[in-house]
Amino acid sequence: MKRHITINIIGLTIAIIVLTSCSDSTIILKNRNFSSGDWLLVNSNGANQTLFVIDDEKVLQENPNGIKVSFSEEDHYTTCDGILKLYKNGKLVAEQMYLDQSSISENSNIKDAYKNATDDSVYPYDNADFNKQWDSIKKLPNQYPTIHHTQPDDKDIIWLYKHE
Repeated sequence: MKRHITINIIGLTIAIIVLTSCSDSTIILKNRNFSSGDWLLVNSNGANQTLFVIDDEKVLQENPNGIKVSFSEEDHYTTCDGILKLYKNGKLVAEQMYLDQSSISENSNIKDAYKNATDDSVYPYDNADFNKQWDSIKKLPNQYPTIHHTQPDDKDIIWLYKHE
């Protein structure tokens, strides 16, 4: 009985690792209400060292199938080059890793809407400083603050995306 439980635990562990490396094929924009809130799509490719964002909710709303990430079984055993992140009001609501640029299918509306971006981080002293910094950044044009929880500090910082 103990051996059966151990085998089941090992099998479950392997399944979790396989399923959480790069996610299965995804359409990250599908079934979202972009007419409510402040949205940002981030496409970060570590291999190419590129960072692009889309902050136009109209483009995101009109292209629910505008970005598709293909994925195969072999992709489970390697490191992904990039990640798509979708934020609403500064909070991460979805993310999708991709193996390489050829894994992404983007329509022309999405490609045309991308803006070159940079990112930076702000480390507030406490909650009051966090709120003050957040409010200040929100007033600046072409800047989108997001909440990023750090470990082992167990603290929220502001991860900031700036675009042209």
